[in-house]
Amino acid sequence: MPLQRFRPISGRCKLCRGEVELHLASTVSAPKECPKCGQEIEPCPSSIAPEAKINVKPSVSNAKAAGFKVLKRLDGGEYESQ
Repeated sequence: MPLQRFRPISGRCKLCRGEVELHLASTVSAPKECPKCGQEIEPCPSSIAPEAKINVKPSVSNAKAAGFKVLKRLDGGEYESQ
């Protein structure tokens, strides 16, 4: 069962703190009122984080300057420090 978020239409509430998370099956309809405070509720809009895009190809010198340990792959699956 997926977790779905709902919020009171009238605003914040001390009981539900402005948001309620409920486990609902896909066959069950969304509830009309909050199970904690009894106010009318609506589904919260889903917030999806934007994808991070790397515009600059990382270089060995930048990685070393940032404090990372840079390794070079050798034959046979071994690595050595650069």
